Amino acid sequence: MTETAQRAKERRVSEDDAAFVLQSWNWKETSLLVEFFTLRHGKVIAVARGAKRPGSQFRGLLTAFSPLKIAFSGQNEVKNLTRVQWMGGFFPIEGEALFSAFYVNELLVRLLPREDEVKSLFASYVRVLEKLADEQSNREIALRTFEIELLRDLGYGLPETGEAWYWDGQELKPWSEEIPETERHIVIDPLMIKKLNAFDFRERETLAFAKRLMRRMIAHYVGDKPLNTRRIVAEMNRF
Repeated sequence: MTETAQRAKERRVSEDDAAFVLQSWNWKETSLLVEFFTLRHGKVIAVARGAKRPGSQFRGLLTAFSPLKIAFSGQNEVKNLTRVQWMGGFFPIEGEALFSAFYVNELLVRLLPREDEVKSLFASYVRVLEKLADEQSNREIALRTFEIELLRDLGYGLPETGEAWYWDGQELKPWSEEIPETERHIVIDPLMIKKLNAFDFRERETLAFAKRLMRRMIAHYVGDKPLNTRRIVAEMNRF
């Protein structure tokens, strides 16, 4: 690529976009690679050059669960972060809820394609952070709601139907009485489908069923590598 063409690519600059940090890594001596979840560009990875220097404009801003406004340049998969602004406010997530928040981030890291705009999912993400930061809220309901909304927005949602379906370990299929419910097969009757699509978790049994179903579906879609946050929580619970 010629120097002129390279400069032309770098001149492509995004407009300010609402964003949250999903994860970051050290890059070279003074910089960071940061993966963001943004409102208009979906999931984006960018280099924050010099972010670890004391006088950097990025220093202290690239933290999880803080509402940001960012801009970046470049047409390659890895962008150049050009501006970060704290939008005010943050989600004071503490204790066990912090593991849940990092679990939500890991779901987006593992399941969401890069640069795929999903504005409804961005709104879902903000709502689940608000619930996890609120000690008075039911955080289990918040997590199950987000999981259902995430799978729906990725095209793996529950059917809108009056019939029974079942999860066969790989996908949802119409169910008939000839198909037994096993450890692998999870049957979802029409009433349960209606409750899950309406996020009606007033009954404890509905919440427990949603957790079982979402765990199976998400495990399939994330693939062979288990979620780190679930593994860490499981190890902690053994002590």
